[in-house]
Amino acid sequence: MGSMKRKFEVLMSVNLLVPSNSNIEGRPPLAFYDSELPGGAANSAIPLLVGASMANTDVRRVLIGTGASCDIMYTSLFKTLQLTEKNLSPYIESELNGFNGSSTQPWGYVQLLVTFGEEEAKKTIAIPFLVIDCPSLYNCLIGRTGLSQLGAACSTAHLKLKYHAKDGLIVSLKGDIEAVKRCFLQANKAQSSVS
Repeated sequence: MGSMKRKFEVLMSVNLLVPSNSNIEGRPPLAFYDSELPGGAANSAIPLLVGASMANTDVRRVLIGTGASCDIMYTSLFKTLQLTEKNLSPYIESELNGFNGSSTQPWGYVQLLVTFGEEEAKKTIAIPFLVIDCPSLYNCLIGRTGLSQLGAACSTAHLKLKYHAKDGLIVSLKGDIEAVKRCFLQANKAQSSVS
C-alpha cells in the first residue's frame, strides 16, 4: 500500500509541458491526430478491438481495456487454443467481482507470447492472462499491464492502438470494425431471445 501511495504522489507531482518544437532524444512520441478520427469525428460508442497472434493462432475480438488492472482470457479462447490445466499457474487471491455484483473464481494464470502486428510492425510480449469462466463477446482483454508491457498508447476516439516496433517505427493498429459489428449483432440476438 505504501509503495502505491508513493507512486500516486510521484505521478501527481509531475506536470511537464514540452514545447512542440523542442528536440527530445529517444523514440518519437505516440500521438493521435484529428486527421485519424474515423469518419472525421471522435468515436465514443465503439469498443477498441484488435487482432493478435497467440499459441500459433490468429485471435480476433481482443478488447483493449485501459480500465482493467489485469489481462483476462475467457475460457472459450483457452479451450480454442487447446490449453489445459497443465498450462495454468494457480490463482490464490479472492474472487473477482463484476459490474453487476456477481463474483467468479478464476481458473488460474496462463502465460502466453502474444504478437501484435505483422512483418516489420510485429512486436511480441509475454502476457500472464487471468483465465475467467464467464460468457463474453470478446476472446480476451488486454488491460493496463499488457498495454504497459507493449509500450502502447490507445485511443478509443480514434479506434487505434499505437506502439513502437524495431528501429523506432511507430505502428498504428486500426480497430477491427467487422469484429465489433459481429459482437453487436450477437449481443442484440441474445437480448432479443431473452425478451
